[in-house]
Amino acid sequence: MQIRPLAAKVNNINTTGNASTVGNASALYIVGTAADLITNKTTGATFQIVANTPIVMLKDPADEVFTGATTTHATKIAFPRG
Repeated sequence: MQIRPLAAKVNNINTTGNASTVGNASALYIVGTAADLITNKTTGATFQIVANTPIVMLKDPADEVFTGATTTHATKIAFPRG
């Protein structure tokens, strides 16, 4: 899979009070150094990630997301290829 980062990573979107659109991203590259729960605050959808295993999350640009820990990083990316 090829990705094209569009902004610097963020890791301070832990807890609902810090939810973010991550720069109005429609695709996020997410990876954590520990297992974590990712939540789309706008839709209420959640999913679990495992440590050191990146995932791409697709969302509407206005959707706010948050993580359960500061050890999880999210980067706004262009739609991935491959």
